[in-house]
Amino acid sequence: MQEMWKTFFSSGSFIPHGHCYLWQTPLVWLHVASDSIIALAYFSIPITLIYFISKREDLPFDWIFAMFGGFIVACGITHIFEVWTLWHPTYWLSGTMKAITAVISFATAILLVDLIPQALALASPAQLEFANRLLEAEIVDRQLAEVALQKAKEELEIRVEERTAELKSQTQHLEFANRLLASEIVDRQLAEAALQKAKEELENRVEERTAELKSQTQQLEQALSELKQAQSQLIHSEKMSSLGQLVAGVAHEINNPINFIYGNVTYVREYTETLLDLLNIYQEQYPNPLPQVKEKLKSVDLDFLISDLPEILLSLKNGAERILGIVKSLRIFARHDEAERKLANIHEGIDSTLMILQSRLNAQPGLSSIQVIKEYGTLPKIECYPGQLNQAFMNILANAIDALEEDSHSESIAANEANPRLIKISTKLLDSEMVEIRISNNGPEITESVIKHLFNPFFTTKPVGKGMGLGLSIGYQIITVRHLGELQCISAPGKGTEFIIKIPMTLEYTLKNAQKT
Repeated sequence: MQEMWKTFFSSGSFIPHGHCYLWQTPLVWLHVASDSIIALAYFSIPITLIYFISKREDLPFDWIFAMFGGFIVACGITHIFEVWTLWHPTYWLSGTMKAITAVISFATAILLVDLIPQALALASPAQLEFANRLLEAEIVDRQLAEVALQKAKEELEIRVEERTAELKSQTQHLEFANRLLASEIVDRQLAEAALQKAKEELENRVEERTAELKSQTQQLEQALSELKQAQSQLIHSEKMSSLGQLVAGVAHEINNPINFIYGNVTYVREYTETLLDLLNIYQEQYPNPLPQVKEKLKSVDLDFLISDLPEILLSLKNGAERILGIVKSLRIFARHDEAERKLANIHEGIDSTLMILQSRLNAQPGLSSIQVIKEYGTLPKIECYPGQLNQAFMNILANAIDALEEDSHSESIAANEANPRLIKISTKLLDSEMVEIRISNNGPEITESVIKHLFNPFFTTKPVGKGMGLGLSIGYQIITVRHLGELQCISAPGKGTEFIIKIPMTLEYTLKNAQKT
């Protein structure tokens, strides 16, 4: 870059322009004088143009004068370089200035061509003179109109003064009438104020009475609802108590004979095995029995009796154990003699409830059985009301079975087999003070609007005659009020419904929470 600029301002190997003139003094000075005078003339013209533009601010297209000024200045500079190159052959610099002059002159020529239509559109002096004559005539008409308007204004002022005098006379009469009217208005306003005050007092008394009646109505409705709920809960509790006593009585009555049967089945089996051993020894020792014995053996099929009798005794033992298990579950579920709070095994209560509901869990015509999945954690005994807690488990599990049955009836047998009905029960210890029980099913979803009212008394989604809407409400009262625990229901599409129960482990924790609340 530095070399380029050095070449640009350098004369190089060129010779001065004066050599072309053979350095003839008259000829050289003739060109110097001519180019210098032309340059001075070119430099003076832009000064005149700039002065002209500054004095004529209303001049249109003043930028074209600036373009002409630039073009003329560039031309003057080229003539200065003509003088310079007579002695200094910097032809690159001189040529560049000519190129700049060519660009400016070419641009000015193009802009001037584009400017010609606009310049021709300017008004001529004759047109301007005609416009001035029209404007003068309009000014004369406007002056005549102003004179007429002034005359009309004076006439109007005279008429206004006359009308003002008439209105003043009428105003005096109106003022007297207004004073009479004002007196009447004041009397009427006083009467209206008294009437408004009486109206406001009456409205206040009506609002107060309405508020009292509304409050009394709400209290009566609440008392009626509480009475109805208490009555229903009392009836339900009495039914459960009677059912518990009945179940406990039946379990007690069955317990004695079944214990007798179960206790003697072992001895009968031992005696039978002894007799069979004795029979085998007799057959070995007396392979040829008497004819009468042979006929009896043919009629009784001794081999079948020997093989089938131990199995019958084993079936009797298993049946007796099953009955003993059912009796134990009934006694655990009823707990009619355990109204007070005591330590109990949660898992035993759940198992006894499932035992009672076993008939509803088994397969039915057109429906597969309901599978129960137990995921029990390691739980210690908790301090609770066992009978009431079992009642809450019964209500939740019965509702789960109802939901599964209702959903299964709406589907085909193939769909039921492809999607088996499940109830999952899991327990775990949350911390040293709380136990969590989760009971879920893969039945239909419960909507948010139903969940909001799920634990309200007498709320049910079942048809008339299928439910009273008290089961979940009573279970909620048992868990939240009686045990100061928590009962929550969550449901999602395709995931069924889950009830989450949280119960304190000790009475001390329950009382502590009661004091906080």
